[in-house]
Formats: sequence, C-alpha cells, structure tokens
Amino acid sequence: MTHQRIAIVGGGFSGISLLDHLVSNSEYDESLEIDIYDKRSMMGNGHAYQEDSMHLLLNIPTPDMAFGDKAPNFESWLQSNGYATDTYTSRSLFGRYLRSRLDHICASYKNIEVRYAMIEDLQYDSSTRCFALYSEGQKKVYTHVFLTVGQLEYSDPYNLKGITNYIFDPYPVTDNLPRSGEKAIGILGCGLSAIDCIRYLLLETDTQEVHAFSRSGEMPSVRGTYSEITLQFFTSERLHKLVHNDEISLLELKALFVRELAHQGVDWRLFFRRTGNTRQDLQYDLEHPEAVGKLQYLISAANPLFSDIFQYLSHSDKSEFLSKYHPLIEENHSPMPAPVAEGLVEWMDSGKLRIIENINNIDASDGFDVSTADGWQFNMDIIINATGPSVKVQKDDGGVIGSILEHFLASPDEFGGLLVDQNHHIISARTGTVREMFVLGALTYGSNYLSQSVHLLNRSAEKIVKQFYAQTK
Repeated sequence: MTHQRIAIVGGGFSGISLLDHLVSNSEYDESLEIDIYDKRSMMGNGHAYQEDSMHLLLNIPTPDMAFGDKAPNFESWLQSNGYATDTYTSRSLFGRYLRSRLDHICASYKNIEVRYAMIEDLQYDSSTRCFALYSEGQKKVYTHVFLTVGQLEYSDPYNLKGITNYIFDPYPVTDNLPRSGEKAIGILGCGLSAIDCIRYLLLETDTQEVHAFSRSGEMPSVRGTYSEITLQFFTSERLHKLVHNDEISLLELKALFVRELAHQGVDWRLFFRRTGNTRQDLQYDLEHPEAVGKLQYLISAANPLFSDIFQYLSHSDKSEFLSKYHPLIEENHSPMPAPVAEGLVEWMDSGKLRIIENINNIDASDGFDVSTADGWQFNMDIIINATGPSVKVQKDDGGVIGSILEHFLASPDEFGGLLVDQNHHIISARTGTVREMFVLGALTYGSNYLSQSVHLLNRSAEKIVKQFYAQTK
C-alpha cells in the first residue's frame, strides 16, 4: 500500500470503531499514519458516554453493548475491573470501557497519534485530492478524512439560548444541572435526555418536584421481554428484489413489513397503543412485557434493513415515511429499562414528577412562563433543555461542520445530516463525490435510517473500512 495519512475527526464510539477496523483489516500495514482528533474530555467516549452520573443508564442490556467481537467484551471488562454486571449499567462505565479499548489500540500500533484538539478549519484541494486540517495554529495535510462527529448541537425550539437560568445542554448533568431544589425547575422534552435529567434531579439532589414540558407528553416505550426474531419476509434478499431503477416503493416496503409482523405473531395495533396519558402508557408496557418486547425486538432485527434500504426511497416516499411511520418505529426503537419506568410511575403518583403536554410558548421576560394550548400557565425559575440534538447541520455553524459547509466541501441533506453516497462518501456541491472523505454517525441521518446504535455504527464502520482499502489498492 502506498503511504496514506488519515485523520479521524471525532474520538467517540464511531471514531474508535473505525480505528479498530482499520488496524484489524488484513490489508493494514504501517504505511498508514493515523491521527484521531477530539478534545480531551470527549476522546475515547464521545458525548454519549462521557463521565457523568452513574444513574444515567444505557437503554440496551449490558451483554448487547458490543464493540466488535474482540476480547474483552464490555461484560467481561466490567467483571475484571470490579464493577457489577447489572442488566443495565451506566453510560459512563461504557465510556471507560471504550477509553480502555482506545488506549490498547494506540499502545499496539506506533503509527497512531491521539490529538487532543478540535478542528478549526478543514479544506480540500481537488487537484491534489488532499485535505488541509487546521488546529491550534497548526496545519496538517491528509490524504483521507473520516468524519465521525457524534452529534450536532442541541435543538433550541423556543430560542432561549443565552438567557440566564436556561440550561441549553444538560450534559454532563453533574456539572450543568442545579443541585438545590429551592427553585422551580422545568425540563423541555420527555425523551431519553429528559429522563436522564429527571432521574438525576430526583435521585441525587434535594429537588422535590420536576415539571417536564413537551408538545405531546409522550415518553419512549418500556423495554419488554427479550424475543429471538428470525426474519422470514422482511429480508435483504426480498427487499433488494423490489429495487428498480435504484428506487424501492414505500408501498411495497410497508407490505413486506406488515407480512413480517403477521408471520411473527405481532399485533400491528401495538403501534397505536398510546392513549395520550403518559403514566397509563408506561403502565401498559410494564404489564405487557411479552407482547411489547416482541414488537421491539422485531424492529431491532429489521433496523439494519431499514437503514440499508432507506436511501432507495424516492423524495416523496421518504417524506411520507418520516412523517407517518418513523414516529411509530422510533418510540419502540430505543425503549427505556423497566426499572427506570417503574421509578417514573412512582414519582408521577407521588407528585414529584408532573408531565405537561401541549405547550405552545415560553415567555422569558420574567423567569420562564410556560403556557399550553389549553390555557394553563406555569412559572419556572430554571428551564433545562432536554429536546436532544438537532439533525439539521445548517444550525451547527461552528467548528468542523461550519467549516466544510463554508467551503462547499459538503452539502446539507434535506432530511438531516450531510449528503453522502451509498459508500458513505461526502457529496460536495463544488466538486461532486469526494471519495477520500467518509462520514459515519449522526451526520448520515438523512441517508442511513436509525443507524446510531452501537451495533449499526460498528457495522457501518466495517463497511467503510473495506471500501477504503478497496480504493487504495
């Protein structure tokens, strides 16, 4: 192999997974020079698995938190380091595990350099097909870039960023959230980030009451009983037979999925089990773990296929899928652990947690006056933004993302993230497909459907690395 200089921009799970596949591939040799960039607090764990409260749990059972098939796996690492191998462990522990894997890789290969720095500018020279990366006043030139930024900046639906007592990004919660319950605290959102904030405030501080505000009031579903699913109809072979002229019909996609539901004995009406009463919906899932679990694990089994086939939908079909079917899949795709749901129900019953839906405005002229569409009003001293990260890159105008957009090295995908081709190459409005730059993670949101689980990220990393080696032969 000719000499290649590689920059991996992002040191979280995606970046480490790519690094691991690069050095594990049979084509690897030390003619590759690899630099991996991230700030020190994120290197090896990323935003999702940074050091934080131990009450912030993974929503995937410990044995399923896989980082490839190499030893030690997460479960055995926990045991060897004196941690309990609970069914659900903290995200911080998984971050420590990832850092140990990164340290092991770097110690094993002398051509890998960890750079604790953020990229300030990234430019591409189409004549040399090389990249110039600028960081901390230094310029370095690379033949290939792997962009593995884990998530974009948080959404700010009510434009409150910068206002006193508005906590724009709650993580790490041990640093950013209040420890005193003397003030009225409201949380924007009812998703997994909101649940993290609720649990931290009510388990680790003297907060006596929390209001969670959202438009729908819906929380994720509760993980049911494990069910072994072997897909019979919704398979890669059958789906790709439906691809004609590089497109697949949403109608045919739906028909095949409905056929799979019937074959597996999953009642399609479970997709519509929500009543609008958050406590009642959580209780339903807790009381029907077998039926709910079977639906969830079928979705989990089908997820890689949805991710692969999503790019074959036409513009109108993709729009319809995201508006009509995505919410139904998403609420069952990343369920919360049952013990977490049980705690939420208990807090709702005791009055410590209030779920307020139908909010339509927040006035920040005197504290935070939160109003609902049906006329209710709540005054909060502190608002915590737990709406989650945006998928629109146009809103993230700083750092490496802002840089590549500024230089037309990348184009926003209308459906989220950046435009990429089927091999994860970046697509530039100025120079077309840039085969020397690969994208993995949240930035492929519009092309790879629900591809942010550790399993799918690792799978995509392996695919990208194989493509890289095929190109450089």
